[in-house]
Amino acid sequence: MNTKRLTGWAALLAIGLAALSCEKEEGVNPAADASQRILFGVPTLSVETRSTFRNALSAGDEFGVLGYCVPYTVSSDPTKIHMDYTSGGNPWTLKKAHSSPEVFYKQRVVVGTGGCTYDRTGGGANNPKYWYRDGYDTDNNANGEVVGADDYRYSFIAWYPYGENFFTISEPAEQTTAGAPVMTFTMPQTGADISSDRLDHTATPDAMLAVLYDRTRADGNLRFTFSHVLTGLGFQVNNLSERDLTVHSVSVSGSFYKDVTIDLRGNSVAFSFSANRYTGYYPLLESDLALPAPAEGETATSSGVVGGEHLLLISGTGSSFGENVTVNIDYTFGGERKQQSIPRPGTFTPRPGVKYTAQLNFVGDTFVLQFVVDNSEQWEDGEADDGREDNDDVVFE
Repeated sequence: MNTKRLTGWAALLAIGLAALSCEKEEGVNPAADASQRILFGVPTLSVETRSTFRNALSAGDEFGVLGYCVPYTVSSDPTKIHMDYTSGGNPWTLKKAHSSPEVFYKQRVVVGTGGCTYDRTGGGANNPKYWYRDGYDTDNNANGEVVGADDYRYSFIAWYPYGENFFTISEPAEQTTAGAPVMTFTMPQTGADISSDRLDHTATPDAMLAVLYDRTRADGNLRFTFSHVLTGLGFQVNNLSERDLTVHSVSVSGSFYKDVTIDLRGNSVAFSFSANRYTGYYPLLESDLALPAPAEGETATSSGVVGGEHLLLISGTGSSFGENVTVNIDYTFGGERKQQSIPRPGTFTPRPGVKYTAQLNFVGDTFVLQFVVDNSEQWEDGEADDGREDNDDVVFE
């Protein structure tokens, strides 16, 4: 398995909190006081996005949550586990190795119009958990060991979309298992033949993650800010020549990364890629697109982003999206029909959470491939590793 430490991925999980505070009403029974409940506001996205990507989570969307607070006491006998309620106020970095997701484990949360709902018992009702209070646990059961609860610090990890089809939690394996999470996102596509297996890019969800570390009850409602896991890759054809151009088809083919594992257990986040791949081609354009020579006073005729959408792909290490990944274009230029299969430029290193457009530029007698960061729509602060907005060009005569 290929493993490395996160650089651009670190920003993926550096999420802030916009807290909505709740006032506690004096003299009200804690069991009936809504401010005692752990509530979620409607999540936001790190940056507004368009085309294939989500602008926001909508009513009815579902995300999953792990929630931590109280660590275990360390014991030489693993069968004797006891909650250390006196250490609930410790920061996440000190207690994560000995904390289990006792607050939430794979909790399904449903987005609404003014907030989110969830059922702590796993049903479909709105039945939220409680913050720890002195003498009470998160199910509002009496527990005399819970002391100093106002100072307890909670940490939450969230993922979208909810369900086992895309994200799986390998660690902790159970709610009573201690340790920070390890989760894997898996692409839905399958395929084995690069030329005959057609891949459906619309099946790929806009996978996202969010974290909130060391929250307290005084912070009030929890509002996640999700960041995108995948890389966006769009294509645009530009005719800057004096010749007429007709593009017959555009596709991307190769053996693509099937999954990415995100490990939050260390001092820094790590990600890794298994040997699993799916192979085939993504059709982007399948009907003729005429791009005549620019009219007098114009510099180019352009297709815009082909299909109006970006592919969502896992960007790995070294080989980027996988192996043998090529852009394939069938076109007639100046009356001559040609086909080109163009590999990724060797120094083009896409990052997760960033959108790129591959500019297929016809200039004079040459065909230039140029990868550009979509600055107006980028997700994070991402740019090419060389610090430029336009990565290396590949020129075909």
